[in-house]
Amino acid sequence: KSPQAANEYQVQGVPTLILFKNGKQLWRQSGVVPKAGLLGVIKKFTL
Repeated sequence: KSPQAANEYQVQGVPTLILFKNGKQLWRQSGVVPKAGLLGVIKKFTL
């Protein structure tokens, strides 16, 4: 829906998940991420 944003963040496919903090990219994953893995990443970067 937003080719400009996809280009800016170099998104090549969906789903692509990018975790940012203070405008900086901390983590990026292309493809499906299991729920447990995603929760682990969120906990790692938010605690």
